[in-house]
Amino acid sequence: MVTILCGECSNSPYVLKADHTFECIGCGNVVAPDRDLVLEYDETWAVSRDGILGYVTKPDVCLEDLMTAIEEFLTADKAPDAEYARGVSQIDATDALRRYIDARRAGIARPHIGYTRDQVQEAVNAGADMVLANINIGEPEEDALNLAVNGAMMCLEKIGSTFAEMVEEQYGETVEEVLSWWGWGK
Repeated sequence: MVTILCGECSNSPYVLKADHTFECIGCGNVVAPDRDLVLEYDETWAVSRDGILGYVTKPDVCLEDLMTAIEEFLTADKAPDAEYARGVSQIDATDALRRYIDARRAGIARPHIGYTRDQVQEAVNAGADMVLANINIGEPEEDALNLAVNGAMMCLEKIGSTFAEMVEEQYGETVEEVLSWWGWGK
């Protein structure tokens, strides 16, 4: 964590007060971080265990930097000086990891990586609705598309699911009943 020093006396940190403001321990200058101090887009406020105000790099930015450094390491052979490029990428990866650890130790939450089931379902359904709104197909084809959407969601939750398991769970019917909807079983 980078400690924020007082702008008035230039050498003392700010400590947390009961009213959620911070007071310089040297001169008594009081600040409210959200109102009085500006951070860069990739930084977030942090408070040490002893109440000192500081900032850290946001964990999601650290992880993005780490992934970039790894990709640079993996493609270093394409650089004019591959050994130098590998060395720089290792330094960058170490720095990104250090900044991530600093943020987590400062109590900043781990970023969510990936998508939730609800986000995936919303996207898949929106995609199906988009297709259905823009092409003129019949009801059997719409039902088939909806079966595919439900099948995808079933496979997301349980890889290796069968068609029979999906129609039982999603429709409460047997395979034979679903195939009979539009004469699909013939």
